[in-house]
Amino acid sequence: MHSTFLRTWWNQPHSYESVVSYLGLHGALAPYRLAASLSTFSYGLAAAALLLLTDSPPTSTVGRSIIVVAIVSTLAVGVAWLKAPWPSKRVSLLFAVYSDVGVTLVLLSYGSPQTTFLALAMLAANSVYVQLFHSPKVMALHLLWAGSAVTLFFVLILLSPDTDPGLAVAQLVVLLPITFMGPTFFQYLLLKLQVQAQAANFDPLTQVRNRRGLDEALPVYFLGANDVSVMVVDVDRFKSINDRFGHHQGDAALQLVARRLTTDGVLVARVGGEEFAVVTKSAENQALALAEKYRCAAHSAEDPAPLTVSIGVAHCTYPISEDIDFDIVELTTLLLRRADAAMYEAKQQGGNQVVVAGSTPRRDRSPSGTET
Repeated sequence: MHSTFLRTWWNQPHSYESVVSYLGLHGALAPYRLAASLSTFSYGLAAAALLLLTDSPPTSTVGRSIIVVAIVSTLAVGVAWLKAPWPSKRVSLLFAVYSDVGVTLVLLSYGSPQTTFLALAMLAANSVYVQLFHSPKVMALHLLWAGSAVTLFFVLILLSPDTDPGLAVAQLVVLLPITFMGPTFFQYLLLKLQVQAQAANFDPLTQVRNRRGLDEALPVYFLGANDVSVMVVDVDRFKSINDRFGHHQGDAALQLVARRLTTDGVLVARVGGEEFAVVTKSAENQALALAEKYRCAAHSAEDPAPLTVSIGVAHCTYPISEDIDFDIVELTTLLLRRADAAMYEAKQQGGNQVVVAGSTPRRDRSPSGTET
């Protein structure tokens, strides 16, 4: 049973970007920034207290230097949490390493392992960040570091003169569940919930996002962008594909369209039966070129059920940042309506076209993009 739990925990999928996107959609990034900043400042204050307020502060030059560096660095990192852009996955990993190494070195620098032993519970506080934003494998590295630190302190205590072994064992018994069992169990539960939430955000047939999943991805995707471009892509005469080739080929056709729309740097969602949305932070001319590329790629005479698509494009320019009270989901919804109207205009002109909202249809082209 225990091995099954550990195996399940270890193999749980995890996405840093999905967690950040979810927190952004629900307005939790700003509160978490504040919490992370205050926690970092509190670590610096704790280090300052060890240096300035204790009866027996560290006397070695190395120890005092480490604590001073920790104090200064926590000020810088705390301000960065408040003012800098949300950290990338790599920067987030560096923050986790910085937190673990910093706590351990500062407590070692104080020079009295038995006095600071219980303060290693701060590593359990670090695990809250790791279990939320990173994978079980990163958590395992964090726990390995924490275990090494606890073991080192325990050995140093036992080797110290005038030590109290009974007190050391009692402290160890307190630290073990706080540092190891709690973080592992709660990350397991969090990942379970994340997997279930992700399943609710994706279309089971095409494996692209559904409308809910698209809305959840928008705030983080557009952060710092200036252009918002959306496309509505609809399969032409889809009912005839089902009638001629059967529903299984119709499903296969939708899967094929989803794969051909999925490219790097865009968000793709199935928003209707045979209708897809593509969202990108490209300028209007780039979005139009991408739409034309999609139109050409959608058709292949070698497909079991050859098809074409009609595409509507809508665009606007708007600087998006965390400091602006702005609903990117609402803006995207408005643009999707405009793109949807443009897509229907393309269909009325015979299909297999790209129409920009408010423009003249790009007509008289073959599926390959050549003039007919």
